[in-house]
Amino acid sequence: MSRSYLGSVALVLLLLWVAHGGFDVAADSPQEFPFKHSYQPHEKELLEELQNVLEKLQHKTVSTWEKKFNQVPKCSFGEPCAVKKGARIGKLCDCPRRSACNTFLLKCL
Repeated sequence: MSRSYLGSVALVLLLLWVAHGGFDVAADSPQEFPFKHSYQPHEKELLEELQNVLEKLQHKTVSTWEKKFNQVPKCSFGEPCAVKKGARIGKLCDCPRRSACNTFLLKCL
């Protein structure tokens, strides 16, 4: 027997098997396996906290003084005053008098 003959026989058998119902697509339908959100209690609390933070950030307004003169807010002693990203340091707030932003700790000292 030649290879083409065996290939055509295999194809015909496959088509008959599929037509007979050997391959049931409905068995894996989403109705049988509904998607469930099974959040743990601590995850729900974290989601609520994240929602609160996002709402606060949306409603945060910057005063016209800060917009006009590019002023950054004041921070107190021990608070983070800068953020380091790679080789750059970004300023978050100004330290009070007689203190400076430590570039190693990134806090007002």
